[in-house]
Amino acid sequence: MDEQQSMVSAAPNESEIRGKIVEIASIPKGPGHVWKVKIFESKDVGDLANFTRPLIGKVISIYIHPDFKRKFNKSDLIEARLKFEGDALNGSFFLVNDSARHFAFPSK
Repeated sequence: MDEQQSMVSAAPNESEIRGKIVEIASIPKGPGHVWKVKIFESKDVGDLANFTRPLIGKVISIYIHPDFKRKFNKSDLIEARLKFEGDALNGSFFLVNDSARHFAFPSK
């Protein structure tokens, strides 16, 4: 099978997640950072596909663009909008715009 025929791009997608940063690393040979985040919650965004819902409880990598200016640290609780770019065999989650922000669970 021709490589072009085997690649199917991800459907338009976006999700809003809440989770905990478990690691922050520089992107090897490139600008920006990669956050490893354990997902606690995942919400749909409009009618778009939500690729993070089946990943609740798991750690995913999120690519953060180099112009992102807010400061985050390991163990921070975050809320962010993500999109997946790639195909069924290979792809990555990316932060949408500057959507990441700190959050705290409501106190009881």
